Amino acid sequence: MDKASILAETIKYVKELKERLDILEKKAKNPQADQWTVSPCPFKPEVYNDKHCSSSDESTDTESAIDGTATESLFKMEARVLEQHILIRIHCQKHKGLLVNIIAVIQSFELFVVNNSVLAFGDSILDITIIAEIGEGYNLTIKELVDNLRIAALKFMSA
Repeated sequence: MDKASILAETIKYVKELKERLDILEKKAKNPQADQWTVSPCPFKPEVYNDKHCSSSDESTDTESAIDGTATESLFKMEARVLEQHILIRIHCQKHKGLLVNIIAVIQSFELFVVNNSVLAFGDSILDITIIAEIGEGYNLTIKELVDNLRIAALKFMSA
């Protein structure tokens, strides 16, 4: 290699590093990044549900028993955030069209579904797992997201 090609590649590499630095600085300045930081916990993540509330919303878990009906008592939802992705897990009774409804609600919050899977557990229970990427317009906390999804799903299942 001659000196000119080494110099050209060095300049190219420095430009790439500057671009990466700019991206990292933007992420550091993002005010929502602090609330999305996942703190390691050796045993169980901090949880929000109807019975108690913690100061952390990294992992949210709700078991609904609003009216004590079978639909609501079998509904369980959990959401976790890692960087720019959200993992949503739902255990509920089987209802035709529920997944389509949940995905539509998720997309209305500026989340983009990357992957989803539905497993039938027995004849009447579903285990739904959704991975969504956080969009530019997303502005909810994890608690708000789970509460809105839970309300939308329960309305759909009771209709």
